[in-house]
Formats: sequence, structure tokens, C-alpha cells
Amino acid sequence: MFNVIVSGSDGFIAKHLISKLSKRKKVKIIKMGKNFGDISNKNTWRKLPAANTLIHLAGQTFVPKSWSKPGEFFQSNVLGTIMALEYCRTHNVKLIFISSYLYGNADKFPTNEKAKIKINNPLALTKMTAEKICKFYSKYYGLKIIILRPSNIYGPSQKDYWLIPEILNKFKKKTIIVNNFNIKRDLIYVADLVEAIIKSIYLKNNFEIINIGSGKSYSIRSIVHVIQKIYHTKIPVKNRNIVRKKEILQTKLDIKKAKKILKWKPIWSLEEGLRYTIKKVNN
Repeated sequence: MFNVIVSGSDGFIAKHLISKLSKRKKVKIIKMGKNFGDISNKNTWRKLPAANTLIHLAGQTFVPKSWSKPGEFFQSNVLGTIMALEYCRTHNVKLIFISSYLYGNADKFPTNEKAKIKINNPLALTKMTAEKICKFYSKYYGLKIIILRPSNIYGPSQKDYWLIPEILNKFKKKTIIVNNFNIKRDLIYVADLVEAIIKSIYLKNNFEIINIGSGKSYSIRSIVHVIQKIYHTKIPVKNRNIVRKKEILQTKLDIKKAKKILKWKPIWSLEEGLRYTIKKVNN
């Protein structure tokens, strides 16, 4: 039996991951949700049995909140990751760490893993710090660690304050006002990310940092257009033409490394992912 711990097991990505992993007969999933305890407390980790792999999804992820409560983000994302690493060091467990987009307003598109890290919010700062600590533990303690840097994730059951649910809610209200049509995002459907995580479990490499995205860049205008097509609507859209302070204008990840090392590539198109998300939302 292959024991896999999933921290943050009651979160958006984890729920999709657990649903897929649970179909594998030789995999035992150990769920580590909010009720399990504070991930920044070492006693929480002492309650865990030994395992083969830890998929570390627990932590704070919403950028606006990171500005108002940076201390919480450092405690959860940095100290929580250190506790996860200490657990892995004690039991010789492989770690899959889910990081974040760290390239800011990149100098080149598509953006590969060797691109300059540009920190423009507290969330990115905590993730970069956690990555550096992971690299240290891999180099000096010999831990096997795979770091995944996903682009903007979307799919069923995502919280309302994320990009796609926020736009879908505007369609429900039949009032669509967007800050800027021209902002572009690399969007990855959650099922594609889950597949990359599962492939990472079986990757034998000692340490890797891997981009996980669609490799495409979608403007807010094009996202709204696809949703209009799915709903068969022509709801008027108001563009406020506002660029927020420290706004990332475009993201587009180079995913060649994921294709080569993980033997992974995204399967879901934007329209397919949005159609299924909308179907689940409406059921």
C-alpha cells in the first residue's frame, strides 16, 4: 500500500485530487484538514503516521488577504511548510509542494522556470521563501521534493472570490462590469493540475521546480466571450478600463519542462473547462 498524506484536504484543489486518487486501489489517502490542527504547530505533524509522499496543499492563497494579514500568510505558508519539511525529514517522506505564480510582470512570454522571480505581493513572498527552504532541505538533508508552480486555477467548487467564479456570478446577476478587458491570464483547469500532481508522486527526480499551466494567455474579454457563448447570451459588458496597483498584466507559462519531465500536458480547453464548471454550478 502506498500512503499519501494530503494537507489542506478540505480545500478546493485537494477535494478534486482526493476524488481522483481514491480511485487508485493501492493508494491510501491520509487527510489532513483544518480539524486536524494548526499546520504551523509541530505537535500537529506528530499525529501523522509515516507515509510515502506528502502533498502539501495547506496554506493561505488569496492575494488581497495577504496584503491585510501578511503575518498569517508567513505563519501558514512559511512556518507551516517548515513543519511539513521537518515531518518529511523525520520519516524520509517525499514532498510535493504546491507553490504559486512567482514571475510578476514577466520579461518574456511564455515564461519558463529559469525566469527572474518578481515579488509584488506578500503571498508571492511567502511562497518564494518556502521554495528556498524546500531547496535547502533537498540539498542538505537529501529530501526528494517536487515544487509545482501553477498558473490561475479554476473549476467546480472554487470560492466565489476567485477570477472565474467572480465572472460567473456576474452573469447570474446579468450585470457584467470588469476592471480591464485586456488583463491576460494563463488558466489551468483543476483536473489538469490534479493529473500533474499525481504524476509528480511517481517522479523519481530528487528536486525539481515545474510550471503547470495551459501555456496560453486569455484576456478577460476572451473569457467573457466564451462564457457568453456557453450561456447563449449577449449581456452588455462594461469595461472600467482600470489597472489596479501592482496588477500583473499578463501571465503565460512555458510548460515544456512539465511535458518533458512529468510526461504531462493539459487536456482541457478553456471552453471545455468552463462548460463543465458551469454545469456543476447549475446542478
